[in-house]
Amino acid sequence: MRQEITGALPHYYSDRLKSKLNMIRFVPTVIVEAPSGFGKTTAIRDFLDEKISQSTPVYWVTAIDETPAAGFRRLCFEINKIDADAGKRLLQIELPNAANIGEASDAVRQIQCAHETYLVIDNFQYLPVEIAFLSALFEHGGKGLHIIIITQILRREIQATIAGRGFLQITAADLRLEAADIRRYYRLAGLNIQSEDAQFVARYTEGWIIAVYLQFCAFQETGTFSDTKGILALMEYLVWDKFTKAQQTFLLRLSPFGMVTLRQACTLIGCNTLPEYAADALNTPFIRYDPAGRKYELHSMLAELLLQKRTERGAAFERECILRAGDYCRGEGRISEAFGFYWKAGDYERMLSLDLSGLTLEVIGNTPFSELALTIGQNCPVEIKRKNILPMLKVAWALLTAGENDPFNELMEELYVMLDADSLKGTSNLLGEWTLLSSFRCFPSLDGMIPLLRQAAVLLGGRCSQVIQPTAPWCFGNYYPLSEFHIRPGEADREADALEEYIALYSRLTNGHGSGADVLFRAELAYYRGNLGEAEILAYKAVYLSESNRQSIVQLGASLQLAEIALHKADTAGWQHAVDSMERAVSYPSQDTFVVRSALDIIRGALFNELQNQANIAGWLKNREFTGNRLLPYIFSYALFVHLSYLMQQGEYPRLIGTARAAYPEGLPDRPFRDMLLSLTLAAGYLAEGDRTAAAQLVERAAEMALPDGLVFPFASYSWLLQGMTGELIEQRYPGLSNSYHEVRERFLSGWTVLHRDMFPDELPADLTAREYEVARLAAEGLRNGEIAEKLSMAESTVRAHLRAIFQKLDIDRRAKLAEKLK
Repeated sequence: MRQEITGALPHYYSDRLKSKLNMIRFVPTVIVEAPSGFGKTTAIRDFLDEKISQSTPVYWVTAIDETPAAGFRRLCFEINKIDADAGKRLLQIELPNAANIGEASDAVRQIQCAHETYLVIDNFQYLPVEIAFLSALFEHGGKGLHIIIITQILRREIQATIAGRGFLQITAADLRLEAADIRRYYRLAGLNIQSEDAQFVARYTEGWIIAVYLQFCAFQETGTFSDTKGILALMEYLVWDKFTKAQQTFLLRLSPFGMVTLRQACTLIGCNTLPEYAADALNTPFIRYDPAGRKYELHSMLAELLLQKRTERGAAFERECILRAGDYCRGEGRISEAFGFYWKAGDYERMLSLDLSGLTLEVIGNTPFSELALTIGQNCPVEIKRKNILPMLKVAWALLTAGENDPFNELMEELYVMLDADSLKGTSNLLGEWTLLSSFRCFPSLDGMIPLLRQAAVLLGGRCSQVIQPTAPWCFGNYYPLSEFHIRPGEADREADALEEYIALYSRLTNGHGSGADVLFRAELAYYRGNLGEAEILAYKAVYLSESNRQSIVQLGASLQLAEIALHKADTAGWQHAVDSMERAVSYPSQDTFVVRSALDIIRGALFNELQNQANIAGWLKNREFTGNRLLPYIFSYALFVHLSYLMQQGEYPRLIGTARAAYPEGLPDRPFRDMLLSLTLAAGYLAEGDRTAAAQLVERAAEMALPDGLVFPFASYSWLLQGMTGELIEQRYPGLSNSYHEVRERFLSGWTVLHRDMFPDELPADLTAREYEVARLAAEGLRNGEIAEKLSMAESTVRAHLRAIFQKLDIDRRAKLAEKLK
């Protein structure tokens, strides 16, 4: 017999769950993990509403199925409300990846919060953050901060990370209702059921609160409990079927979004005021209204049902819903999201109607835009390409940026044919854009690029490019113009003149893109020749020009040069200032991208390697985790060089040699500067392994690449590792550079010793002079006094005098103890 139910069903929690919820106030981190339908969010909201003082700040961020970067930014805005310094750092860093995870983790660990505060991250599974970042989040330093993670089932590697960490975990087992709980739950609403009925409900619902609720609704409707298995089936019968056709269509229009505003809902159904039937549809227990954000949030189970029902309506209706969502995002200026919807719908016309300039380095969904650009270039119908040549040129630029040279060339040829065949007036601007972009087919040969730039300038008629924006990372992230545009040994000065001419043309056409790169080239050239005064003036000039035009990559390169110059001058404060200024160089919102952050990590890695402080090098560089961080091919070699240098400092010489030979079996003959650094690094590895012949050949190769242009500094800096081989070669083969070499070498050694001692005082004997330290290092490597004297060009008696002073300062009595003291 049907029983009359006297009231609505209130929220109910088992005693074991309430016991765990009450512990939240006493722990820094809580993880609530269970599938959809277990009432995770409701339980936490009720606890915070009922048990926490209204004066206690609660910050709540709900992740949705959006671009990863957008979700991370919303999280950062909430952290910014708790600690402005940490929030600002995280907003500058961008979505954590292998390149910036160290910096992001450090920012989270430094969160300061003295007063009781709660940060809730709901639907955490939609935030694809690195495990290291998650660990840092759990280890936050805010004494009064409680972080609550609400998530569906975590990935196995994340579960392994949190296992045994002492965090409070609330799982499905805690949230599940047993038969006795179900009887008490229903009794609160005036429904008394027998034990066997409660067991029936428990068996069919498996204790999921949403399914238990739906069974309650079924009893209200029919007087009996449903034996229909599956929450979605129950929802369809008890919720979906109760909506009118108009309400169902309205909800399906909302379905591409996890959360919607009232205005957004109106736009999606094409009205100014929400009709009554639509407002009634929003008034369901499965749609929660957030008064603070003025948004309606769809329960994940309802969202899943809507997705299923949208598909059942057919491909045409589903496509229409997705396109409406894209049109809404486009109207709101959310270009990345709009493109994602248009991509899902396969609408090339709409994709190309967007301004693609800002998407080159974006990730749409979980796919880099460059991969989507590849598909557009290959599959977009010809007639659509012909009507959208400017957007297609932006697609080509994205391909070039990602190193997809063959698809870039193919698309450029196709677009040129379209331009050539186009008899319409006003195509000179498009031809100018094409010519400008086409100049990169000669990259990095300035002799080939400059004539094309002149042609582009005429065709563009004083207009700036709409394809290459000044916000793009200069030279695809390459902060070392000397390594890119110096392509012929012995012609560096001529190439410096050519780059100056090139930048004057190129920067004018691209509204300042690359400003200061030509000056930086000359600064690098002067520095590697040992002309420190000239290099410093030019580096500061490059900083000014690049900073004035917000060219982060150039500014990073110039800051690197200033740090290197400070080392030679034994200027610890200057070195630290140059390194600190790099953060300012990457802070421009328009250029704060993973490319720029990767370059920053690489530069810092190179500097710390130089000072033999491997602890501060980013983990992804030490472990060669280059794949996951979307590293652009143009700066791959710099990242690999830092990794190889790290292996060298760690004494992993076989691994160093094997990795370098696998990556560059023929070396880098078309890039003399990079080839020289690779050769010297390999030579150090071979020498350490006892193969002096191979080392000597590589040093000779490096000399052929660098010394015709007088680039003596790398040979001076490698003199320790190569046991004087570089000095011997210069004395024999390039005697005109001998004085410069020895001057640079002595200056570098002296500056390095002072800087290393100041930066890492616990790692270097405090009282040794630069010359004593050099003698001590060679003696620790096992060289006899005569060999040391020969390598350092001093009398053997002088070596003995230095060793006596060293033993006295280090308080040792034999050479065997040197290695331990110098660690």
